[in-house]
Amino acid sequence: MIYELERSQFHRCSDIVNRGVNIEEKAIVAGTNPGRIFVDNIEKPRSAMIWLGNLDGFIFIGDSKNDLFNKEIKKYIDEVITVQAKELGLEWFECIGNHSSWYITFEEIFSDRELGSWDQNVYTLSSREYKTEGRHNLDHSFVIKRVTRDMLESDTILNQEFLKSKILKFWESENDFFENGIGFCVLHKNEIASLCITGFRYNEIHGIDIETIESFQGKKLAQNVVHSFVEHCFSNGFTPYWDCMEVNYPSNAVAQQVGFKREFSFKGYEFKL
Repeated sequence: MIYELERSQFHRCSDIVNRGVNIEEKAIVAGTNPGRIFVDNIEKPRSAMIWLGNLDGFIFIGDSKNDLFNKEIKKYIDEVITVQAKELGLEWFECIGNHSSWYITFEEIFSDRELGSWDQNVYTLSSREYKTEGRHNLDHSFVIKRVTRDMLESDTILNQEFLKSKILKFWESENDFFENGIGFCVLHKNEIASLCITGFRYNEIHGIDIETIESFQGKKLAQNVVHSFVEHCFSNGFTPYWDCMEVNYPSNAVAQQVGFKREFSFKGYEFKL
């Protein structure tokens, strides 16, 4: 049987989540970022599936060879999660494991699905490897600003809803973001052209989420706003963390130009609901 944990019970997954290397599942178990957790045993979970609060997929943690869990979670996905996901407008089930032994398990339990996969790269940056010379001079009409509460409440930002929606994609509230996250943006005539914020946070590690408005792409804005983000991290004892799909060449290129080093790669799986 599969059980959904209450948020006050998430800490019971601490032992099995700490064996992994991604920060997203650790941030959710720690209670920093929102999400849902489904386990095989409420008191002492051996295996679990985490549904990211931003609806950006599922992470399997713990014992990948737990046959009872694997059988029951497959049934639970088919009968419960699929219905809920479709009601939320999702069309794909996307999942990763917090260690590579889950790969074979995914291929076994989802053998009745048309299963696709992708590769994801994970980068971190140290102050020693940071390439300060990578910052470009911006046109005088662009200015980099720290994301603040005043900015979020100001009527002068033309695309304020874009900023709010990006924050609430990852955080339970705007207040949670300002207590735990960092944000910088490039402004152009009171419009946010590029935005870089903490998507997930675990202890002192800040996972970067970055987006440049389509009409402003190709102007090196992302690279510049990332510089502001990582410099703030270093001045406050934080570690910047970046992950992106291997086929997302622009994102990988920006990370490498700033000095990020690839720590590891992992495989994700997907199928249509």
